[in-house]
Amino acid sequence: MKISTLALAATATVALAGCETMQQTYTEAISSTYTAELSGANEVHPGDPDGSGTADISFADELTRVCWDLNDLEGLGPITGVHIHRGAAGVDGPVVLALKQATEGGWRGCSTETGWVQQAFDEGLQNYYVNVHTVEYKAGAIRGQLRP
Repeated sequence: MKISTLALAATATVALAGCETMQQTYTEAISSTYTAELSGANEVHPGDPDGSGTADISFADELTRVCWDLNDLEGLGPITGVHIHRGAAGVDGPVVLALKQATEGGWRGCSTETGWVQQAFDEGLQNYYVNVHTVEYKAGAIRGQLRP
């Protein structure tokens, strides 16, 4: 009887260790940063041919926080908005999160508005894109799909 109890305990420990590994892998996956290469050529409507940049989008804290950092924004007129949209490449889609400009100027920050995030992971983040809007290009100046 002691041997079967020990065997059961060992099996349970291995099973729990497997769960911990799965949870750790899941947490690492959702704590990753996804990048979008932004260009006017990626826009569905005519985009800014001179515009470019990158967007790093990170998911953390068990999908309760999304952070962004836009870099190397070049060749653009005054920016009127930046959003994450749901939509495959070549398709316009609805806004899922409006990104705010930091008080010190750059486009970086975090949000706890994450009601859309679980669906994004289920569908695949490549079906979401970052879109930068300007005065001249109201429908979008530069755009890029999210990639790991």
